[in-house]
Amino acid sequence: MINDKIKGFFYGADYNPDQWSEETWIEDIRQMKIHGVNVVTLPVFSWAKLQPSENEFDFSWLDKIVNLLYENGIYVNMATPTAAQPAWMDKKYPEITRTDINGHKRKHGGRVNFCPNSPEYRRLSKSIASKMAEHYKDNPAIVLWHVNNEYGAYCYCENCRQAFIKWLKNKYINLENLNKCWYTSFWGHTIYDFDEIEVPSALTEILPGALAGRDGTYFQPIAIDYKRFMSDSLLECFKGEALEIRKYHKDTPITTNIWSVSHELDLFRWGEQCDIASWDSYPSNKDHPSLIAFKHDVIRGLKKGKPFLLMEQTPSQQNWQPYNAQKRPGVMRLLSYQCIAHGADGIMFFQWRQSLGACEKYHAAMVPHVGHENTRIGIELTQLGMELRSLQDKIIDSKTESEIAFIMDWPNWWGVEYSSGPSVDLTYIDRIMKYYRALYDLHISVDIVEPTADLSKYKIVIAPVLYMVSDESIANIEKFVSDGGTFITTFFSGIVDENDIVRSGGYPGAFRKLLGIWVEEVDALYPEMKNGIKTGKQMDTSEKSYECKLICEVLHSENAAVLGTFTEDYYKGFPAITENAYGKGKAVYVASEPEDDLIKVLLEKYCKEKNIQPIIKTNADVEITRRVKDNNEYIFILNHSSCVQKISLQEKTYINLLNGDILKNEIEIESKEVLILNDSIVNS
Repeated sequence: MINDKIKGFFYGADYNPDQWSEETWIEDIRQMKIHGVNVVTLPVFSWAKLQPSENEFDFSWLDKIVNLLYENGIYVNMATPTAAQPAWMDKKYPEITRTDINGHKRKHGGRVNFCPNSPEYRRLSKSIASKMAEHYKDNPAIVLWHVNNEYGAYCYCENCRQAFIKWLKNKYINLENLNKCWYTSFWGHTIYDFDEIEVPSALTEILPGALAGRDGTYFQPIAIDYKRFMSDSLLECFKGEALEIRKYHKDTPITTNIWSVSHELDLFRWGEQCDIASWDSYPSNKDHPSLIAFKHDVIRGLKKGKPFLLMEQTPSQQNWQPYNAQKRPGVMRLLSYQCIAHGADGIMFFQWRQSLGACEKYHAAMVPHVGHENTRIGIELTQLGMELRSLQDKIIDSKTESEIAFIMDWPNWWGVEYSSGPSVDLTYIDRIMKYYRALYDLHISVDIVEPTADLSKYKIVIAPVLYMVSDESIANIEKFVSDGGTFITTFFSGIVDENDIVRSGGYPGAFRKLLGIWVEEVDALYPEMKNGIKTGKQMDTSEKSYECKLICEVLHSENAAVLGTFTEDYYKGFPAITENAYGKGKAVYVASEPEDDLIKVLLEKYCKEKNIQPIIKTNADVEITRRVKDNNEYIFILNHSSCVQKISLQEKTYINLLNGDILKNEIEIESKEVLILNDSIVNS
């Protein structure tokens, strides 16, 4: 569990008591008890109130609310307020504010407006963290520490340039190595002195918005290294504060809330430093549930499958999307349980009481502007709180057991989407989602791992568009296949090393031997174009053609069996899907982006070979996951559809932990409803 002071699920919200009178605090406590809140996060953005000047600290107001909460059975997730520095600080130390990608020096304002390499920012952020940690070192109310808020804003100032140079010296040792890895012979970029290096920005190597709205770059190795460096720089800020906290809180877990599945941070490195992974989930009403599920799985993967914490979600409405639709009745509860179904041990919201002013005043909260709990969302929140309390610690610390893993890699993500060609439509997460969605629809659980992870526990590893790959990662994947695993990858994989330098000798470069193929050409299709892939007995199906789009590669089999061929254009009849025997295992290559039906057929074939079974067989409108603890399994059934769904439980009998009903044979689940099934009681 996150902290043994709370035996069950964390349930609560960000709380900003400094926006409200002390009379309102009393009303807040009353409503927290009604909803079943057992923890709140504070004071995330209160640096200016806690530290009115450099040598003045005032914790008196915070002491009052912490004590009041604890006296009423509500614990505190104590946040350092370092995402929003005070105005006096920016005026006294102007170096602290960020310089943006266009070279504009920011002034005080907004939030997350700090340079992570500012010595003054690091000194002052560690100072407030230390003061808070010391002040609350023996306070029994604190169950978790929350450092900063939604890291991810880059800076391009002179402090960052100097720190980047230092980072590069540590990585490359000398200029000979740097020039080789950056391929600086191109366009006369050879570096003769480290001080010649500039940060890649719109003033130098970056082309903002050039790739269908994404940033492009003239020099991918430089730009990718800067992303690595910025992720590391921000992580050093987190580590600096966490170290100060740890001096006074030896056992209290420390985390930071990750903004969605952040493109800006190499999250596997962050997972190593957090005691528990936590994140903020803000899907659009139009997002398919599989995308939300995928993000939960990514966050769970940061701590190698350990339970995580949902730090923020909105109870109903956001305020910053183009169209801020309300969550429909039942959806808040449904998405909360989806989070738990994928490994969360806590459900938190932003925020507790809806602000009266500024840009988030129309962002929903547990207490809306009307001020009471007798609303549609208020009733749902109370129901959810009561249900979570009734579950006690049954599900806490349980884990997801998966036989399939997806490889995900942040530097690869950066490399794919910085690539100048072959197509601006070649985005990384969308390619992963094509395969993830197929397994989601089949009700087969997966883990998300990095390329160097231990793969031995998995039967199948899937790595769409694994374009950038290190020697270490290659060896890891080859060993997995040689030992008997099935590896599935796609077009535009294995082509470059970790510096985005092409591996000569023909595509797919690093994977040529493993896959038993040679890719001669890579053809990018216009959005309105399509080709086809014909399959037959090699895929354990009757002969059939499927559409494919985006990329078609002209490849030759060197050792691999051909499972499907292209049906159109000058590469008609050329291999489109291949399978190569390697050691005791198989390596499969898909040279285009097939329609969903073919991806499903392909994955069903290899799941059947490996005897990987769905948790429960039913249609794709229902999501099914499983968590396991002490030989007890907890099956989550979530109906995301707008109609009643029928599900066969086969020969098993279960109890629904949410209401005590005994379920067997064929059951029905209402739209937006949730079941949590366990068979240990009824079958014991």
